[in-house]
Parts: sequence; C-alpha cells; structure tokens
Amino acid sequence: MITNYKTKNLISAVLILLLIISFSSCEKYIDAGSPSDKLTEDKVFVDEATTLSSVLSMYSSYNTRTLIFNINRYGAMSADDGYYFNNASYDIFRTNTIPGDANWTNVVYNYPYTVIYYANYNLEGLESSTNLSTIFKNQMIGECKFWRAFCYFNLVNYFGEVPLVTNTNALENGKLPRSSVEEVYNQIVEDLLDAKEKLEGTYGSYAITEKARIDKYTVQALLAKVYLYMENWAEAEAAAGAIITSGKYQLETNLNNVFINTSTETIWQNAVKYNSSASGVTQMGVAWIPSGSTPTFVLYDALVNTFETNDLRKVNWTKAISYSAKTYYYPFKYKIRLTSAAGNEYNVMFRLAEQYLIRAEARAKQGKVTGAESASTDLNVIRNRAGLGNTNATDQTTMLLAIEKENWVELFTEMSNRWFNLKRSGRIDVVFNQEDEKKGTWQSYQALYPFPQSELVANPNLLPNNPGY
Repeated sequence: MITNYKTKNLISAVLILLLIISFSSCEKYIDAGSPSDKLTEDKVFVDEATTLSSVLSMYSSYNTRTLIFNINRYGAMSADDGYYFNNASYDIFRTNTIPGDANWTNVVYNYPYTVIYYANYNLEGLESSTNLSTIFKNQMIGECKFWRAFCYFNLVNYFGEVPLVTNTNALENGKLPRSSVEEVYNQIVEDLLDAKEKLEGTYGSYAITEKARIDKYTVQALLAKVYLYMENWAEAEAAAGAIITSGKYQLETNLNNVFINTSTETIWQNAVKYNSSASGVTQMGVAWIPSGSTPTFVLYDALVNTFETNDLRKVNWTKAISYSAKTYYYPFKYKIRLTSAAGNEYNVMFRLAEQYLIRAEARAKQGKVTGAESASTDLNVIRNRAGLGNTNATDQTTMLLAIEKENWVELFTEMSNRWFNLKRSGRIDVVFNQEDEKKGTWQSYQALYPFPQSELVANPNLLPNNPGY
C-alpha cells in the first residue's frame, strides 16, 4: 500500500514485526536462529541470518499469501474461468461492474505495493551493506528485484498506468502520479535482467530447495512472459526456449501430479502454509472445493464446453457436482481442501507448460506456424500430453486462435492468465460480446480495474480514475 503508510518509521516497525514472525513461520526456507532483541534498520543487514529473514518476509507474509490467492481468483472471475456460486458480493467481478467510487480493488492494488515496499526496503539495505559476501548479496538482490517486477507485472495488467515506486520515501511516494505502461514495463525488464545476472551464480550456503524461492529460471519464466506481452517475439521465444531446453523441467505425464510439491513441471511454487496447522494446503483448494453438496466456486459453462472430447484436463482438473437438477464443474487442480495432516500441494506460480505456449505464440507471430521448431510443434506437445491429437491449424490466424484456446483450457484459474491474455491480444471485446453468461453488457473500459477510492482521496495525483469509472 502506498498511501496508508505515512512515515518510514511506521513501515519499518511493521516490517520488523514481520521479520520476527518469519523466524517461526518460515522453517520451509531456512532455520536461521533468532533475531536480535531489537531489530532496527541499522542491524538488519549486518549478517546473513538477519538479512535472509528480511528477504524471506516477502515470501511468507500475510500480504504475499493474500496477493497470490487474489491474483488467481479475481482474474478468474473477471475473465470467463469461474465464479463464486453462492456469494453475491463477488458478482461485480463476474459481471465486470466494479463500482468506481468504492474500494473493491484494494485487494489487488494495495497488497502488491506492500510487497514492493518490502522489496525496496531490502534493496536499500542490501546495497548499502558492507558486511555481506558478494554471492549472498547478489542472491538477495536478485530475489528482491524479481518480487518487485512480479508485483508490477500484475499491477500494470490490472490497472494500466500505475505509480512507479522504487524507494522507501513514503512522503514522496504518497504523491506520485501514474507512470505510463511503457515506463512500468521498462522497469520490470530492467529489474528482471539484473536479477537474472545476479542469480546466474551459485547460491552459497543458503541453497534454494523445493522450487519455493526465486532462482534464475524463475526470472527467465517471467521475462519470457513479459517479452510476449511487450510483443518482443524473438526475445520471448528465446527466453522460453532457454527454460524448455535447460533439462531442469519435464512435463508430468500424469496430470494429477502437476500441482503437487514434487512436480517436475513446476518452475516456481509458493510454500507458505495455509494456516499454522495446514502445511501443503493451498487457499485455492480450501476456497474452491465444496465442503458439502452446495457448489462454492464453479467454472463458466463457456469454459467447460470448450474442452474437447476426451481432454484429460477436464477429466483430471475439473470435478462435477449436481445441484438443483444442474451439473456444475469446479476447479480440481488442487485436490486438498483442508487437512490437519501435512498435504503435498503448494501454490504453483509458473510451470513448464506455459513456457511451451509462450514459445508457440512467439513463433506464430514470427510466421513460424508449421514444420520443425514451429508453433505447431510446441502446441502439439501440450495437446498430446492432454490426450488430444495434433492441431489442425495451418496458418497464422487459425494458429493464434488455437493457442488462445489451449492457453484457456491449460491455464484456467491460474495467475489471471485468461484475463490478461484476452486483454493484451485485443480479443476481449469479441469474446465477451459472444458469451452470454451473466456478464451483463460488456464495455471495453471494463478491461481495466478502477483505482480504489481510498487511494484517489489520499493521492489526488492519481486522478482521474481509469476511464469509465
């Protein structure tokens, strides 16, 4: 959040509290011992243990956990993935009728900025520290810059032009105007390229395990996606290709293994506990799998009807539930709703299948539609894994539509992919005007969320709100 933290001291106090909490809640990542009795700014970055604890707060805080959940569900509702069946308060996302004079979008605006503050705080401390080894410092800087880039990627795709905050000066940041989409993307690329360079080496004594923290391939995965969104087709193809050919990841042949914590397909997964007693349980599983006979979160009929006959993704990643003489389907990628025993599911952030689809689109955009090392070869890898035959697309137009469809049925309810893809391709008006599933009367301006009213009041430089609100 930019404007609700009025002074640097207040934010630092909050961060210090999170640092103390993180020592007891982040055993997954590192057992670093206990912090000093009074963990002030000038003591955080004096040794590796306290520095690591500060950096890990970005992974383990409530803000991060909530941010990840919100990116999955709000994008799913705003697009045509799924919606809450029995919670009318979320219908404004299902119908894309978010009021411009309210704070409904706080959840996808303020949480990213809180994580960005943590990243900036850590970067300032790391860059000024003289007590840390170069290898360790580079690793920490790389992770922080990735987090900042990841948050801005989501902000710019939800809101368009947003304030670009790269320091911890709360008074200055509370008055920042919006930066252009181009400026935000340039900052994202700059951060990712620097993170990639700094994470190229070894990781010292603090090895990254369970794909739960950022490494160079995580950076590469987001970089491939960013290049695609920026329409830098050659760079997107190369970045995705570097991951595909790295030999570090393989597509799971059994679709039921894709979202478990030992999946060979996962590039990055978040391992934060759902609560103090539920390890290996995701918020998506808890929120979307019904606890009884009434549906909780269901898929749009448009999505269900898009699956081809015998598509193993429909068989394994959705589940039917009957209610009032109608069959609904809900997401079943995560299969654990809640258990007191340790589960085996983490929040999957990036996975290999998406990189094949990124490379397929980048190749199609460059005219590499069929033949060796083409869009069709990449698309067929994903289709064949789902039990389907090769694509029938043979020209650029039909290939791009085939990739759009494959993105949908492969990545539904994951990281706002459908919502972002429809907007960047310019196809959202066509698609939503064709579908009639309680979307109301779709209007183009609804592709961007309105800024929270509280932010507009606190910072008049954000005015006017996004068009239409």
